[in-house]
Amino acid sequence: MTELGARLKEARTAKGYSIEDLQEITKIQKRYLAGIEEGNYASMPGAFYVRAFIKQYAEAVGLNGDELLETYKSEIPSPSNEDVTKSIPTTPSRRALGGRSSSKIMEIFPMIMVVVFVIAIIIMSWFLFQNRADEPEDTVTSDELTQENKPTFEDNENIQPADKEEPKEEETVEEVEEEVEPEPTQQLSFVDLQGVTSNYNLTGAETYLVKLVAVNTTWLNIRDENDKIIADQSVKAGETYEFDASALSKIRIRLGHAPGNIVTINDEVVEFKSAEITQNAVIQFNK
Repeated sequence: MTELGARLKEARTAKGYSIEDLQEITKIQKRYLAGIEEGNYASMPGAFYVRAFIKQYAEAVGLNGDELLETYKSEIPSPSNEDVTKSIPTTPSRRALGGRSSSKIMEIFPMIMVVVFVIAIIIMSWFLFQNRADEPEDTVTSDELTQENKPTFEDNENIQPADKEEPKEEETVEEVEEEVEPEPTQQLSFVDLQGVTSNYNLTGAETYLVKLVAVNTTWLNIRDENDKIIADQSVKAGETYEFDASALSKIRIRLGHAPGNIVTINDEVVEFKSAEITQNAVIQFNK
């Protein structure tokens, strides 16, 4: 067993993890994990994977992977040129670069069409205004208007006084105030801390939206009240994972790297109370 393997095994044992537990957290086959502890790198796919597996192993047991790789670089095989070539992305072709210029033309095409449309509206408005200004206006003198609107004597005799309208009684409308029931308020209550597990009760909510905002790369495992796995995957730094747990009555959230990462239920933060790297949070839904 190498010095690096002994240090990793010691950290794993301190966490209380077996090789099978570590396989579940890292998704690395246990024969590779055992090979890392024993310093047997010949069974692994290549030097590139050796370094990647060691770093992931170290982070799962709370160690700094980059620091270990630098400290024990003499014990770890260096990646070959072929491994490095596989990890380098290919350069985009000229055809792909040419497509970018054509896409820029398509982006400004709608703006050109809008400018042409506005200019057309201005020209049409000016043309209609000119035609309207050329039309002759009918002039009527004030005397003609007076003669047309002045009532005659006969008209005055025929005018009967209008009956006075009796004021209508205003209808009273009874306003019925509708009783508005207050909406239930969500309450997330901390119950206790058992080892690395923080227990909570959630009341006053109709839906339960679980969200993980990964500040640091972590392994996420979610199980329901029957210990059935809902999610079991790695969430990289900068990514967000969401899950609707409205149909469940209880969930357990396990983070391989809890510090710095943010978990919320209906946008309310769930705090991981333990100081360990790997922690659990159990939420009981009281509907």
